[in-house]
Amino acid sequence: YCGECFKACPMVPYTDLAGADPERVTRDVIDLIQDKEVRGEGAAWAEACMMSGLCVDACPEPVNPRTMLAYARTKLRIKEDGVAGRKAESGEFFKLFSQTLKLVAGTQMEPERFRHLTAVRRGKKSQADIVFYFGCNLLQTPHIVFTVLDVFEKLNVDYVVEGGAANCCGVNHLRAGDEEGGGRMKANSLSHFAAFDPDKVVTFCPSCQMQYTERPPLGKPTDMPFEHITRFLADRVDALKALYVRPVEKRVGLHEHTGLPGVNEDVRKVLRSVPGLELVEIPQLVQNGYQCPTLLLEAAKEEMKETLFREARAAGIDTLAATYHSCYRELCGEEANQPFAVCNFISLVGEAMGIHHDAYFQRFRLLGDIQRVLDESRPFLRSNGMDPESVRDALSNILYGAPAAEPS
Repeated sequence: YCGECFKACPMVPYTDLAGADPERVTRDVIDLIQDKEVRGEGAAWAEACMMSGLCVDACPEPVNPRTMLAYARTKLRIKEDGVAGRKAESGEFFKLFSQTLKLVAGTQMEPERFRHLTAVRRGKKSQADIVFYFGCNLLQTPHIVFTVLDVFEKLNVDYVVEGGAANCCGVNHLRAGDEEGGGRMKANSLSHFAAFDPDKVVTFCPSCQMQYTERPPLGKPTDMPFEHITRFLADRVDALKALYVRPVEKRVGLHEHTGLPGVNEDVRKVLRSVPGLELVEIPQLVQNGYQCPTLLLEAAKEEMKETLFREARAAGIDTLAATYHSCYRELCGEEANQPFAVCNFISLVGEAMGIHHDAYFQRFRLLGDIQRVLDESRPFLRSNGMDPESVRDALSNILYGAPAAEPS
């Protein structure tokens, strides 16, 4: 109960816990996990945890405080509604989440391609050196997946691609308080990956990376190595350099978060390998969360964004590159309000290789007009068996946060 993890937490200043006794708060979290009577400070800290990972580095013991806080939040959810209530709620959320992914992906790709990306084994080779696991939400910005796969092809990587709801890591169930359901989904996905007898699983999503490497699944723990895409590419920069066919004459600022060790250094190494690209350092609040969408403390998110955009403008960059697809998805619409473009880092690597895939999600955000979105995506929607008019409100909610306005 030394409290060093609490002292290191960058979210505490954004809460009412500032000035609380670190040892007392930490002890309260442990009591919460052990179903003992608690004062409430531990619960408040668990709710404030945005998984920056600074607590992991600060802990003097072989303990992962980030995982500890995640389990404390699970306990809180169970206390609120009971195990049955949590299972029912997580099931409903996952159903809606799966429908959302299919809808957004259905505006951007053919059904055959969607099936190939999300199938568990059907139509895929029986063995591969690498499983590229992109998680679930990357389906909303599939140009990123397509670019990674093209880069793999050029690198002659022996791979299979896995993702989508049938290969869920279970993190959303855990967040909802359904520990059993999340563990079961995670264990199922691990069995899917293991069936290919891979040397490693290469991930893109930071949530999935942490879920697989920090939280044990139900049943036998896996010894399957997981590696983030940034490390995979950083270890192959010489091979990448040999494949570049054009310079990328851009001043690029990198949007960063703490959370996954080494990622910021690895993506810098990759971007510095791109010919013509000038990487510009931008002061920013890297400790505010491990990705943008899950930074739920509004004051922390607003300060992070304000600092990022202010410093990016001051640095005179022409492109802001996000490491994670999740941050890109949240920030890409800001391109309309800022004097620089917004992209995911892999798009810059692809550009240097002569690879291009349309960033439909970003284009739809920037259009700001659901009718134009429906008109442009109509062929994809029809091929996926979706009536454009019937999905109007749902798609408008996803893209713009509100149902479609009544036509004038």
